[in-house]
Amino acid sequence: MKIELKNIHFSEQLSEETKAFSANVYIEGVKAGTASNRGRGGPTVCKAADEKGDKLIIAAEKYCHSLPSEKSGLGSEPHELKMDLGRYVDKLLVKYLQDKEIQKFQKKLEKAIERGIVVGIAGKSFEVWEFTQPIGILLQHPKGPDMIKKSLKEDIISELTGGKIIMNTNIPQKLLEEAGLKKNQYAGPVSGETAIQQKETENKQLRKGRKL
Repeated sequence: MKIELKNIHFSEQLSEETKAFSANVYIEGVKAGTASNRGRGGPTVCKAADEKGDKLIIAAEKYCHSLPSEKSGLGSEPHELKMDLGRYVDKLLVKYLQDKEIQKFQKKLEKAIERGIVVGIAGKSFEVWEFTQPIGILLQHPKGPDMIKKSLKEDIISELTGGKIIMNTNIPQKLLEEAGLKKNQYAGPVSGETAIQQKETENKQLRKGRKL
C-alpha cells in the first residue's frame, strides 16, 4: 500500500519530546486526510478528510498492523513496538527530514568543490582549501593542473587521515592518481554512480590554496 505525506510543515521550535508537524496524508494517490503531532510526546494522529478518507485510513491502519514490529532501545530493557499508521507516518517524516538535510548539505558541498579542494568525512564534516580561481577555470589554465597536483601532494594528502577523503568530483581522476592518491582517498567522478550523499553535521573550515 502506498502511503505518502505532502505539504509537510515541521517545527523544530515546537518539537520537545516528539517531532511537531502537520501534513496531508495520501493513500494510494488519494488525499485521505491529515496527520499531525504537537511535539509534546504524544502519538501522531491521523484524521480523515471525509468518508472516503476514513475508509482509506482504516485500510492503511490494517496494512500497517501487518508490518513487522520495531525494536526500541528506550528504557532499561529493549522492547518491541507494534507498527501502526501513526508510527509509519513518523517514519515517513523522519525520511523526509533526512532527505532535506542531505539536499542542503549536497548544495553546500557542490558550491565548495567549485571553489577549491574539499576534504572531509562522509556524513560528518568537510574543509575547503580555496584557490584564487574556481577549479573549473584552473583546469583550463596551462599551469592550473600542475598547481592543483602540487597542492594535493604538499598540502592535502597528509590531511587524509581518520577516514577523510577528497570529496571533489570535478577533478580528473588521472590528475588525482598522478598526485599519488589511491582510489579510496577520493570520491568518484561526476557520473552519479558514486554521488556523495551526506547528512549535514557540518564543521566547515576554509583554508587558502595556492595562487596562480
